[in-house]
Amino acid sequence: MSVQQETVPHTVSLVASENSKITNINLYSGRAEITRLFKFEIKAGQNKVTILGLPWSLEKNSLRVEGRGNASIHDISISQTPRPSRKSTSIASTHARNPLKRQQEELNSELANTQQVRAALNNFLGIVSDRGFETSQLEGTLDTYFTLARKIGIRVLDIEKELLELGERIVQEENNNRMAPFSPSWQASIDVHGKVDESVRIYLKYAVHNADWSATYDIRVDTQAKQKAVTIIYKAVITQNTGESWDNAPLTLETAKPSFGIQLPNLFPWRIMPVQHIDLMKGRQTVGPRRYYSRSPARRHAGSPARRSRSRSRRRARDSLSARSDRRRSRSPFYALTDEEAEPALVHQTVAVSDKGNVTATFRVPGAINIPSDTGKHTITVSQLNLDADLMWFAIPAVDTRAHIKAKIKNDSEYSFIPGPANIYVDGSFSATTSISAISPQEVFECPLGLDTSIRFIYHPREKKATQSGFYSKTSTQSFTQRISVINKKSAAISNLKVVDRIPISEDEQIEVKLISPQLIPIPSTKASGKLSAPTSSQSTLTSKPATASPSSTPAWLRPIRLSENVTAQWDGIDDPAAGAGLNATGKNGKFSWLVSIPSQTTMSLALHFEVNYPENLAIQGL
Repeated sequence: MSVQQETVPHTVSLVASENSKITNINLYSGRAEITRLFKFEIKAGQNKVTILGLPWSLEKNSLRVEGRGNASIHDISISQTPRPSRKSTSIASTHARNPLKRQQEELNSELANTQQVRAALNNFLGIVSDRGFETSQLEGTLDTYFTLARKIGIRVLDIEKELLELGERIVQEENNNRMAPFSPSWQASIDVHGKVDESVRIYLKYAVHNADWSATYDIRVDTQAKQKAVTIIYKAVITQNTGESWDNAPLTLETAKPSFGIQLPNLFPWRIMPVQHIDLMKGRQTVGPRRYYSRSPARRHAGSPARRSRSRSRRRARDSLSARSDRRRSRSPFYALTDEEAEPALVHQTVAVSDKGNVTATFRVPGAINIPSDTGKHTITVSQLNLDADLMWFAIPAVDTRAHIKAKIKNDSEYSFIPGPANIYVDGSFSATTSISAISPQEVFECPLGLDTSIRFIYHPREKKATQSGFYSKTSTQSFTQRISVINKKSAAISNLKVVDRIPISEDEQIEVKLISPQLIPIPSTKASGKLSAPTSSQSTLTSKPATASPSSTPAWLRPIRLSENVTAQWDGIDDPAAGAGLNATGKNGKFSWLVSIPSQTTMSLALHFEVNYPENLAIQGL
């Protein structure tokens, strides 16, 4: 008998939500890794630990167990919790567990007792009538009877009404339970061998799906600030429907996206061969090698028998490894339970060590979070960043007479931005919505900030003149003048306003486009079909001076020219060659820009003047 008692393991039953706490959550895109801590007592010898109530979204192959204490882990298995039976007639499993059913039983019992009291009262009246009463006593007896009968009748009606309402609630609850889908949960079984009776700690780590987070931003801009003009509030929107509630748990946001079943790419040979011609009448090839025609592409990629044999061997090895991974065994000892740092880990027979390194960003959310398992969106603040930014007002009056604001921001924080929507507030007012792409630390990026209605433009009708010159070979000339009025209604000056316009591009060498004002130096063309020329000094309407900041080594056509104290002109893209195809393509699309500094409550005028020359007998289109 004692031998049988020694072979029976000590059983420990735990419920995840009641007997543990979450010590860490690593939240990725689409999944999360949960760490739970269990503390319980074990006996010397074999202990069978069963952990119930693990979430239905648990990924089976992700379960890991670590621990602290003077014991060793012998076996780990995981299985789904059996579906509970819906049909049960016992009071212990139905009435006692369901408060509505219990209340119904109590009301039925009270109704039966009340009806027995009514029957006893009627019997008492019969006894009184048999014995006989004097007339003076009969009146008092009947009054007492009617008073008691009335109370009993009212109570019976009240109980029957309560039973009717309660029955409807029970039917509704049963219908809801019948319609609700069954969500299975998981349970883990762990065999622990203890050297002595003691308390141990078990860390259960597992991955769950149906958990996600995304970034969202609030960008607040102060146009009057000299430094740190942009404040970015970095927020995380968390959703989880994993089947377990995250209560008072630390959270780490991970930007890495785990890859499943990843394989390294392989570059196959690129083969070329003569085109195969088949004589349908004779049923044979007429051109091309026979060896290419006789082997199909599928057969060429099939590989040799030795390669297929190696592939089958690898598959058998993977299947064997997968089968062994379901039940991992170890004989590593616990040590004495002291401080957590001094306690040894429960090691397994096979230990896998991984290091994330610094490839992706990791955000540790300060404090603890409480996120229930639902489909709601829960927003937390990751950080508030004050960043330097260059603000620019930007307009293309030929297309849109409104002024846009954009900021060139440097992310000089340690945070990596992941793609997400952003709400923009300029000077305290909501301005626009945009989206932010992936931005690394120390990276500079542009962000549109919406419209500034205080800056207005008037794109006047274009003036056109046509003339002819020459005696034998006449040349037609069309002269165009475009005027733009810039109005600043703001209470402050704007020193960084960029106005973009364009001149036509010649697609034929007989057509010459001559830019007169602003007098930008023509772009050198290589193998160009059309012509773009500069005006002579007599044609210039404004004296143009190269900007003093341009180095002598810079090509003349890349240098901005100053038209006045507050206006500079340049080919568009010179100040930001990385935004397009580089300096080699700058200006070849005919676009140029004015850089304007305009005082408050002021109107300025910009002028574009160009000519198009072509032979008189040449019909052109596009003007």
